[in-house]
This record gives sequence, C-alpha cells and structure tokens, in this order.
Amino acid sequence: MLSEVEPLQITFACGFQARKVHPDKNPNDPLAAQNFQVLGEAYQVLSDPAQRQAYDAYGKSGISTEAIIDPAAIFAMLFGSELFEDYIGQLAMASVASLDIFTEGEEFDAKKLQDKMKVVQKEREEKLADILRGRLNQYVQGNKEDFINYAEAEVSRLSNA
Repeated sequence: MLSEVEPLQITFACGFQARKVHPDKNPNDPLAAQNFQVLGEAYQVLSDPAQRQAYDAYGKSGISTEAIIDPAAIFAMLFGSELFEDYIGQLAMASVASLDIFTEGEEFDAKKLQDKMKVVQKEREEKLADILRGRLNQYVQGNKEDFINYAEAEVSRLSNA
C-alpha cells in the first residue's frame, strides 16, 4: 500500500525517475513533458500524507490539484539544478512557472504561452551560447593551462551538487 512507503524512498524513487523522464533528457519524446508532469504530481501526492490518504480512499478524484506545484520547481529544489543553469539553462517547465504573462482573472491562453515559451527558449539558447563562448575563449586565446584548471575546478564544484 502507498501509505507504507517511507518519505525518503519516495523522494529517491521520484528523483531517479525524474532524471530519466525529464523533457530536456528526452527532446525527441513528444510525451516527455507529460510524463514528467505526471511524475511530479505523483511525487507531491505520495509525499503529502493527507493527499496520499485521499488518493488511497478515493483515487485521483480525491486529491486536490490546487496544491500541486510545478514538477520542475520541485526537481530544482530537491536536486539543485540551479548550479547547472550555466550549462543547461533554466528548465523549460521552471521557465513557465516564472513567466508573468497572465493577469489575475485572465483566462489561460495556450497560444500566448507557446509564443512566450518560444521567445524564452531562444533567449535561453543565446545566453548559453554566450556563456560557452566566454568559457572557450580562454582556450582559443592559447591559455590552455588556465582553461584546464578552470574546467577541473568546475567539475569538482558541480560533482558536489
């Protein structure tokens, strides 16, 4: 039964699965975002005793979707993805959560959101290209030893995340 699963096991299992199904890891899978969303919602239900009890008693109809948080935000909180933003950018779903494109009471507009996400993605790609260009410039300018020292320090910093 779900209520017997320990919270740490839930976090580990969902975290492991999140890394496998994340849309950025599966860019050619049209269901990746949906799978990640479902996993994030499952994590939130399983990790909240009240939500889990409601799910056990009434199934999906028993849980409150108002309390569900963006799975990318949960993933970032749990696994420190902000340390990797200079390499992968802000996760797409986290970007959606941070967009301030709808005003209070305004009806959700999927087209407006898609258009904004295209702009955000282009900005993400340009930012990452600039960061990469800056990091590689040291090597290109002939400072191979400094570049290697920086890269090794960066590997050490990120491996502790």
